[in-house]
Amino acid sequence: MPDLKPFEERSAEHLRLVIESAHIGIWELDVASGHAWRNHAHDEIFGYSEAPEEWTYEMFLGHVVESDRQRVDELQQRAIRNNELWKFECEIQTAKDERRWISAAGRPLIGPDGSVDRLIGHVIDITDTKEREDRLSLLTNELNHRVRNMLGIIQSIVRLSAAKARDIPTFARSLEGRVDALARSHQLLISEAPGSMTIRAIVEQSLAAFPGLQERVKIEGCDEALLSGSTAQGLALVLHELITNAIKYGAFSNESGTVTTAITREDEVLRVVWREQGGPEVREAKQDGFGSRLISGALGRSGEVNLRFPADGAVCEIMLKLD
Repeated sequence: MPDLKPFEERSAEHLRLVIESAHIGIWELDVASGHAWRNHAHDEIFGYSEAPEEWTYEMFLGHVVESDRQRVDELQQRAIRNNELWKFECEIQTAKDERRWISAAGRPLIGPDGSVDRLIGHVIDITDTKEREDRLSLLTNELNHRVRNMLGIIQSIVRLSAAKARDIPTFARSLEGRVDALARSHQLLISEAPGSMTIRAIVEQSLAAFPGLQERVKIEGCDEALLSGSTAQGLALVLHELITNAIKYGAFSNESGTVTTAITREDEVLRVVWREQGGPEVREAKQDGFGSRLISGALGRSGEVNLRFPADGAVCEIMLKLD
């Protein structure tokens, strides 16, 4: 039979393995003196590569950001007074001058005189979790805002498209395309991919809905500035209308027409110029239809659109304000 270690010894090894692999800081605080014993993981969480010669409760409070310091101290005093668990989350400033989030808990221990003389506990770094929570909250708020805006846009699209449509199939096709453009811009908004809200990404995503057109569009210039959700949605709608019009009447209505999309930046303004070439001669400049009105108003306060119809092809100049 193998010589098995006592259960208590094996349990201690298992606990030590869990603490080390999970990077859990453990500590024991003497209430009277304020001095504490702690492990290496504890000191690393507070930004120390080399362990300080001593660690005190005052040193700990000094790392807690000022806005949280009083709350954390009051919770500790209440835990000692009521012999209850000291549990909290707070932000700290580490020895490396970094802002981090911690979660900690301490259990009071009763001394020979019947009062709390020690606290033992643990601390873990929860910065990554907090950042994910903050991003999720920001994204949720942004999505709620975008959904409200999107519903308002859809209501306008339905009302104005219905007024201009000659029959139900025409109405259905125009409505479906415009709502699809909104859906594509929404997908860009929630994408995790870096740079998913740039002008180039939105142009490419808009063209992807029309197979075969990508190779007929040349994108010149590039700016990696990220657009806000509302600006991206407005730009997606404008591009959808431009592509649809080009398919019906302009550069994409024949086999030889092309489009150049030039992107430049002037201070805090992005300039996008959509220029059609090689299509049929433009004989009429109809700017009173819903498509033209949508192009002109889709960006709201986020930018301006100037749509022109010279004889050699439509030109649309889009000015986007960076937030």
